Amino acid sequence: MSRTSLSALLLVFSPSLFAVDQPSVIHTVTREVKSSLPNQFPIRSNQYRVVEIDINRLYTELEHVPNRSDIKKEPPLLIELPLPDGTMHVFQVMSNSTMHPKLAAQFPEIKTFDAYGITNPGELVKFDITPNGFHAMILLPNKNTIFIDPIEKGNTENYIVYNKNDFLRTSINKCNVSGQHPLTTLNQSKNFANFASCELKKYRLALAATAQYTAFYGGSVPLALAAEITTVNRINGIYERDVAVTLELIPNNASIIYTNPLNQPYTSGNTEALLEENQSNLDAVIGSPNYDIGHVVDASSGNNGLAALASVCDVGEKAMGATTFNTPVGDPFDVDYVAHEMGHQFGANHTQNNSCNRNNATAVEPGSGSTIMGYAGICAPNVQQNSNSYFHGINLQEIGNFVSSPTHTCAVRTPIPPAPTVNPLTGLVIPANTPFALSAFATNTSGSVLTYTWEQMDNEISPQPPQSDSLGGPNFRSFPPHLSSTRFLPNLTSLANNGPFTWEVLPSVSRIMHFRVSVRNNTPGGSCNAYQDTTVTTDASAGPFLLNYPSARNIQWLGDSTQVVRWQVANTNEPPVNVDFVNILLSIDGGNSYPYLVATNVPNTGSTRIRVPNLGTQTARIMVLAYNGAFFSVSANNFTISPSSSINLTQADRNPMNLKEAFISYTGFNPSSATSFVLNGLPGATIRLDRAHSRFVVANIRTPRKVDVSITVTSNGKTITSNIITIPSIL
Repeated sequence: MSRTSLSALLLVFSPSLFAVDQPSVIHTVTREVKSSLPNQFPIRSNQYRVVEIDINRLYTELEHVPNRSDIKKEPPLLIELPLPDGTMHVFQVMSNSTMHPKLAAQFPEIKTFDAYGITNPGELVKFDITPNGFHAMILLPNKNTIFIDPIEKGNTENYIVYNKNDFLRTSINKCNVSGQHPLTTLNQSKNFANFASCELKKYRLALAATAQYTAFYGGSVPLALAAEITTVNRINGIYERDVAVTLELIPNNASIIYTNPLNQPYTSGNTEALLEENQSNLDAVIGSPNYDIGHVVDASSGNNGLAALASVCDVGEKAMGATTFNTPVGDPFDVDYVAHEMGHQFGANHTQNNSCNRNNATAVEPGSGSTIMGYAGICAPNVQQNSNSYFHGINLQEIGNFVSSPTHTCAVRTPIPPAPTVNPLTGLVIPANTPFALSAFATNTSGSVLTYTWEQMDNEISPQPPQSDSLGGPNFRSFPPHLSSTRFLPNLTSLANNGPFTWEVLPSVSRIMHFRVSVRNNTPGGSCNAYQDTTVTTDASAGPFLLNYPSARNIQWLGDSTQVVRWQVANTNEPPVNVDFVNILLSIDGGNSYPYLVATNVPNTGSTRIRVPNLGTQTARIMVLAYNGAFFSVSANNFTISPSSSINLTQADRNPMNLKEAFISYTGFNPSSATSFVLNGLPGATIRLDRAHSRFVVANIRTPRKVDVSITVTSNGKTITSNIITIPSIL
């Protein structure tokens, strides 16, 4: 749990990004305040941050923010949101249309917003301000989703900021689906395809609430509607990004929120009954022509959901979706439950490759799965306790097929930027028992940030957790969308830690694996996405391809020296693998990344000499990578590189007369022969040497925050990189 001192964490301002004199709206809670808060929150997390929000001031600041449809006509409004790790990210904010305008006019105290990353483009936020307080969902490329929720029901002042992966599950849920069906195109490789037409598809949602759900939120229609809005706004964040679908609550949605358990058309806790009851009730109260999808939410100890498959727009079935949960609040309810059940209504099947409600055609996730349509944390063996906030590539295809069907005409469609273009992929042949890499190349015309998910698409029944000798089924789990178009299997972090590899298991046998790369456009307000399919063939007559040196402990190299790298070829230079050359790469962060290419197109003979970069690190590792990028091996342990000469940065201070400048002092370096200086870690800034004061002067600093930098010096034809030092914040 965060224990930081009181500091501003959220600012709302326009148009200046770094208007540090603006009053704060959200603060980190002091230890004294924190001690008075409840010990048990409705949302429980291993790690979290507690913040305090002036909700009335925030509402006033955002009252006139432009709608996202008018964002190009209005000056931007910027908002700064806290993350659990203590950092703050800046976003451009605009209002959205989660409610029909008539419903919004009836409940003006309920406001919903979108926000798009300024600090890190590609980050997407859905947040709301309602009588229940402030709620936010932050979708981060490369990372798990962040949530901000009230610390307890009825408390609109104090909030918990937490990572989805840190959430503690307190109950087991169960989902059933009516009418599972096969996906006939699963094993048909495609050179290039969009998941659906490049249009934002808006559906009219009728979201009923049982009296028990309303009672959980205080018993009034406005409070229950506010809770529904939080759920729908978050679901829209995922659906808009993944499948270009958005939901808008109908004008008279308040008429299907019930307050009296003795006078309602629903049987609380019984999802099978709720399905039929909801269909009949919505058709009677709302009228079948006046909504496209119906669902009912309930507060009950039943903790399950049920939905009719591919039923949106289908007269007589389109309201057959129900979710019941004992504490219908926060991400576990919004994403793991409601987004999952609505996924069924939009045509998505289960993805878990185990015996619990398995759908054979789409059982492409190992164990209980980790994406929205899996059974994360429900049915052992579990990959993780909660689902991640995105759809698997097989579900993107299912939903895309459903909403693009010629007979599916009820949505209001608006053109959005075209899908990325993904270059055709060539299948790989790799040695058994050997890590491998999958790479794609994609471009887009919208200028938005692309993210990638590489996922296995094999659905055969197989032992779970995966086994190395399995001839079919999934061996590799899905990970959230990533900025990098390359996935290393197993992931580099697990390789650096020598495991665990429970859900990323390398085949020891000859087999063919099918993979899909899904490329998300991440376009604000609706994203048109694309995919490519490919194969990876493992050959048991080759491998394991294994790095022998440097791999042991306590190895020390000198910078700018010549060293020998050795590896086991293991028949990888023979058919069918046929790799005649390799590249040698260096990591200085313990194997989490390999930014230094130290030798290229080296004959794959088992050894080569390399020139060691002249730098200092105690966490070096080497990677030997097939020249085509298909497979690789890395050092099993860190080793040390000591620079032959060094530059030591000792102190960094802002220039008090010009806060866009900083002075960085150095020792152990004779600049007389230096020919160039490069500042690392601060794009756009410039650097010059001040010999008289034994310091560097950094100018044109655009951020007021602290930033870590290093300096690379070229001297006598040699390159030396300094230690990392922090330029302090001015906030």
